[in-house]
Amino acid sequence: MFTEKIVVLDLETTGLDTEYDEIIEYAAWCIDNNKDPVVQNFLVKPTRTIPPKVLKLTGIDESELQNAAPLLEHREEIIQFLDGATLVGHNLRFDLHFLERFLGIKFRQMRWDTLKLAQILFPSMRQFRLSDLVKKLDLGLNEPFHRAQADSWATWKLFQACWLKGIELDLGFYKHAIPLLEGTNEQSFFKALEKEISRKFPGRSIRTDLILAAGDEGLFFQEQTTEGVPDSEDWIRDCFASGGLLERKLMGYESRPGQVQMAQGVSSAFQADQNLVVEAGTGTGKSYAYLIPALWWARKTGKKVVVATHTIPLQEQLYQKDLPVLNNILPFSFHGALLKGKGNYLCLKKWLSLQSYPQELSEQERLAAASIMVWISETYTGDLQEIAQIYGVSRIWPNISAENESCIPQKCPESGNCFMLRARHKAEEADIIVVNHSLLLADVKADHNVIPEYHELIIDEAHHLHQAALEQLGQEVCQEQIVRALEQVYRPIGSSLYGSIKGRQAYWVQLMPLGVWESFQVYWTEMPAACNAITEQAEELFASLKQILGLNQSVRITLSSAEETWWPFFATQVENLISRLKTLKQFLSGMLQAISNQEIDELTDLGYEISARIRDNELLQQCFELFLQIEDPARVNWIEISGQRIYIKTSPVDVSHLLREKLFDTLEAAILTSATIGIAGSFAHYLAEVGLPPQTMTLNVQSPFNYAEQMQLLIVKDLMDQQKSGLFRMDEVIRFISEVGIRMKGRTLVLLTSHLSLRQMEEPLRNLLEPAGIEVLAQGKSKSRAAILAEFQENPKAVLLGANSFWEGIDIPGEGLSCVILVKLPFWPPNMPLIAARSEYMEQQGKNPFQDFLLPEAVIRFKQGFGRLIRSKSDRGVVILLDSRVIAKKYGKVFLSSLPLSTHVRDNHDRILTRLDRWLAT
Repeated sequence: MFTEKIVVLDLETTGLDTEYDEIIEYAAWCIDNNKDPVVQNFLVKPTRTIPPKVLKLTGIDESELQNAAPLLEHREEIIQFLDGATLVGHNLRFDLHFLERFLGIKFRQMRWDTLKLAQILFPSMRQFRLSDLVKKLDLGLNEPFHRAQADSWATWKLFQACWLKGIELDLGFYKHAIPLLEGTNEQSFFKALEKEISRKFPGRSIRTDLILAAGDEGLFFQEQTTEGVPDSEDWIRDCFASGGLLERKLMGYESRPGQVQMAQGVSSAFQADQNLVVEAGTGTGKSYAYLIPALWWARKTGKKVVVATHTIPLQEQLYQKDLPVLNNILPFSFHGALLKGKGNYLCLKKWLSLQSYPQELSEQERLAAASIMVWISETYTGDLQEIAQIYGVSRIWPNISAENESCIPQKCPESGNCFMLRARHKAEEADIIVVNHSLLLADVKADHNVIPEYHELIIDEAHHLHQAALEQLGQEVCQEQIVRALEQVYRPIGSSLYGSIKGRQAYWVQLMPLGVWESFQVYWTEMPAACNAITEQAEELFASLKQILGLNQSVRITLSSAEETWWPFFATQVENLISRLKTLKQFLSGMLQAISNQEIDELTDLGYEISARIRDNELLQQCFELFLQIEDPARVNWIEISGQRIYIKTSPVDVSHLLREKLFDTLEAAILTSATIGIAGSFAHYLAEVGLPPQTMTLNVQSPFNYAEQMQLLIVKDLMDQQKSGLFRMDEVIRFISEVGIRMKGRTLVLLTSHLSLRQMEEPLRNLLEPAGIEVLAQGKSKSRAAILAEFQENPKAVLLGANSFWEGIDIPGEGLSCVILVKLPFWPPNMPLIAARSEYMEQQGKNPFQDFLLPEAVIRFKQGFGRLIRSKSDRGVVILLDSRVIAKKYGKVFLSSLPLSTHVRDNHDRILTRLDRWLAT
């Protein structure tokens, strides 16, 4: 183990602002030359009020802090304790910033951050919080976190784990990693490790080739026979029946009539070469209900079945959990594969090229590259999703992904290890292939040249299909995308096409015949000026877009826009940008043409890179050209601000005919399923939306949950002003929600239809609930959706405010979520560009946009929000709707008749609270 003096430190603070907040606890462990560890720990008296959340999180009593000394009184002993030590901490920069500010000093010694070390050495971890790493690495610590002494000791144990992991790495790793980490604090850690390995294992060999994980299976599967594959579809019914295969083989499995019904429907559709749309209520067990018939059909007939999901969690559940379980219990063998788009896989050839020129990378990119270096030796798939959480990976991934239209695998020296080819070969040999909606639609767009040939398709989370098709067939551009695309071509600092050529200019001059280099150089030297010209024009254009938007969230561009005073200048700016993009493309094409006939491997590789940059350029051009086509009624163009970014967007209004002709008409059978498809028992809206004929077979499978016993639906009658277009009396709404939150002791999800309403509600609710010990969590700001949900699950005494994306995909069974408040019926704003354009398009076809589009869409989202509450047979809770239009308007019946609950309570808000008290008492 490392023998020099190390001090591992941690702080507890009043908040995360290093310039404003204060230290309330300090702790440091000194580990010096294998002596017994010594701890330095004390509380610190703050000068300002401590947030209740911090006191609750740490368990520190405020009176303890008031009796503590200010930090400056400990200044000399801290400085003496840290003197001459290598400093270690988790997110160390944060702690040192506080200490330097309050002690008035600058730390000059070596420092190692376990957050960065863990990201390098354990790159496949999903979370890098100290508590998550301690648990996942099984470091044997059970003390509560968020106390400085316990956390600093946990950091020491994590540091030891990093050191031991580093000892296991091949010396070939250090040969590349140490130069790569030049200029980072972490380089000295790996130098120390290399020295220790050389001392302890002098005979250890140094590998010079790529160090890859041994495959969990070969590229090709073993031969299969039809042995064990039942002849009759009756076997499927028997599988799911009481006492059947699933009950015998799976602990805790219970036969469900709805699951049997769905499995038989799927089997019948496959055998009859028919399409089937299934609404399967929550708890049906729909994944097994379609996987088992699909696997049986695939093995019986030899036909592939593709399963497409919308979300990554479901994709992972199917491939990593459900299929392995079924492979163990079914009477026949099968092969499954997970297939993603090329851009999700690492290209080893590109990786080797990037690794050879670390000087072109920024510090953060170098750290990310070191993570990838370790990951390559451990991954079987080369899938970006395994390391997407590593900060900095997204910056370098475009340079090393397999997204390369000019790639010729037969000529690639790394084709034998290619992750993308491995995934494709696996898919070609598989009986069932799991993909996402995006890849499915990319395959449609590419005339079915992406996914191996198939004629049976299952689409889960099928309520997303139409929107996914709009996104796949639409386009969007923001200024940051233009900058990123240009940085791939040229940037003054960091890796780029121009930089890689300039950095090796002497090599290229020697490699290319004289005439080729002269021709190539003419175009290559023009790239910086061409990129700068595009950057300047893009800055000017997006500054104009900001003025056009004003205070609006979005502005639709229509024929009438051409009559606005700003249009001529705006259109000219777009045309100028297109012209400058074309100029850059000409230079890139000239470079490609100059080397195109050279039979030299290095020039072939360079040609791949240039071709990729040309493709990026063409996509940008295409989006801007489509954006100026404002006369097409079947297309909608608009400007939109999201966060701090302004986007130009263009999309088809209707994709039903494309889905029908390009997807469903090419198949023998398609199964589309979701928990939210039907509207008051009717599938007509959904069938029309995705291009399926009205006579398509449909199946409505009821949930096995007893909603009447497990929950209540409460509708508040008096919080909305019906005379003012459905506006709420916001003060009363906030007060009511706080009363519910207090009664429920947190455990409440509040779903809103706009981020503006969420922001208006957040602070007043916090002021009402925090004195009662209930935390208010809100979507947005700096935390991701996953982080907020994790925080909500960890703290049951919390109220979570969420908008659009929180209406679905939240699965919190048990008491952690016992109340869902739906503030407003989730109608899309009619002035949203895509909504307005689609409404106009439907009017032109003689349809009623409200009845045929806006209402059905709102009902589906309403069902999704309602469905967040009951996720298992043991769940209990209440859904409270504050929008009284559901009982005052005729269309309200459509919402209520679409729910799996036949009764509800409607009353004024004070009586609803009384009802809630009564229900909680039972």
